[in-house]
Amino acid sequence: MDLATAEKLAEARHALPEEVLGTLVRLIREVRFGSIEIVVHEGRITQIERREKVRFASSGPPRKG
Repeated sequence: MDLATAEKLAEARHALPEEVLGTLVRLIREVRFGSIEIVVHEGRITQIERREKVRFASSGPPRKG
């Protein structure tokens, strides 16, 4: 991460309420397969959606070999 990116990240931390930042960090750590969508309205985060995929081993016939 370069200095400009680090500075932008630091500025963003100050702009986001702790509740939002904490929720984002928690969701990122918890999701294994899926996505996190951030909804913004008039420059403010108003909603966070998490979509998770549940993956199963293939249910086809076992391979011989």
